[in-house]
Amino acid sequence: MGELKKEQDVVTSMVHPAYSKKQKRNNEWLKRFKFKRSEKTQKKQVRKVKVMRQTPSILPFLQIHEGYFLMKNGVMDILQITTKDLYSMNDGDLQFMLLSQARLLRSYFPAFKEVSLNFPANTEKQKAYWLRKKEKTIDPLRLQFIERKLFELGYLEKERTNREFFLFLYAETPEQLNDQKKQLIRGMQQTFPLEKLSVEKKKDVLFILNNQNSKL
Repeated sequence: MGELKKEQDVVTSMVHPAYSKKQKRNNEWLKRFKFKRSEKTQKKQVRKVKVMRQTPSILPFLQIHEGYFLMKNGVMDILQITTKDLYSMNDGDLQFMLLSQARLLRSYFPAFKEVSLNFPANTEKQKAYWLRKKEKTIDPLRLQFIERKLFELGYLEKERTNREFFLFLYAETPEQLNDQKKQLIRGMQQTFPLEKLSVEKKKDVLFILNNQNSKL
């Protein structure tokens, strides 16, 4: 009997005492605290990357409209210059273009800027032509020739670039900008005609101008 008592004492000493009500409340409070901390860490991970503060302060553009860009100081627009092969012209044509351009620069006083950029070669018209030919062709040799042409055009779009020239115009109001565009379009009609650009093309110009190591 004495040995049995000793074994019972050992068993009861190994049993952990039950938690008190106060300890249970503390434990539940700690669990809620840990859960809230995990939610905060999850919110931190989901946060979106914000634009650097200096980017809006550096770029002068505020809004894009159909006919102009609204800037922090005034407005701006972009026109494309139609280039010509000067090496194939004779001396008389070159002298005429030089005198016409000099006369325009003497009469035009507002600020403008000429910008040249490299754009990927656009062969959409050529590819559309050969695709129409492909639909109407049955001859295997002819189809092989057309596939070769389409491959060459796709390679040109990926690897080759075209040098394009643009004219940046600046003014204080949209009305002044329209008057300047009319004057330049009329004055350069016989030398290097100006073309109006779509909004998407203007965005591409600004993108390449501000990200010169990137591709469209």
